[in-house]
Amino acid sequence: MTDRELDRMMQHVLLDAIKRDCEKETDDVPAFKPTHHYQRQIAAMLSDPLKWAQKRARPLWKNVAQKIAVILLVFSLSLGSLMAVSPTVRAAVVRWVTEWYETHVVYRFSGEQIADEMPQYEVTDLPEGYAETERVEWPSYVSIIYQNVNDENASWIYLQYIYMQQGASSNFGIENADIIPVTVNGLEGQLYLTRDTEGADSTITWIVPDENMLFAVSAALNANDILHIAESVSLSKIEK
Repeated sequence: MTDRELDRMMQHVLLDAIKRDCEKETDDVPAFKPTHHYQRQIAAMLSDPLKWAQKRARPLWKNVAQKIAVILLVFSLSLGSLMAVSPTVRAAVVRWVTEWYETHVVYRFSGEQIADEMPQYEVTDLPEGYAETERVEWPSYVSIIYQNVNDENASWIYLQYIYMQQGASSNFGIENADIIPVTVNGLEGQLYLTRDTEGADSTITWIVPDENMLFAVSAALNANDILHIAESVSLSKIEK
């Protein structure tokens, strides 16, 4: 049976039911005076009973979705109020996402723009003979190079840190590297340890939520040595 045939059958059923109801009415029953709204509803029901019923019935999922939306709205407003008055709550909100690809990983950040100058960090426990030879600063990013002043052929050590603000991002190559979860001074991080034995750099990254910073140290060193260097990163005592 098609939908049209079903509609016609429903029309006949409804008309017959109305007719029977009218036949049962007595003279004692007051005359019924339908309103214009009632007449329009009856006309719509008789012309297309299925469509009329579908419009009148509210699906269960819509009721559930509406309740969930209200809960989320209340939660968002409450969280926004807490963030406005509590630095602790504000710092707890995640401000970065990590995107993994076959050859690299990308950290994408969100948050307010940095208002002050970037703080001055440095590696405080370098291998023997290494010293800072270059520091490049941008409004929200700092890159530092350390070289062995006694051996110009020695590999370099890099320290980079970036302020996590809207539109900023960092990416690191992970091709031919083992990805190892690490802890840097109690903070979770990742070590991208190269499998290349030809002196390629490995990179260790970690995020300091309280400072809203992502740090990265790259060097051609083993896992223990590069982790030791990362844990020695701290604010410089001497203004650069």
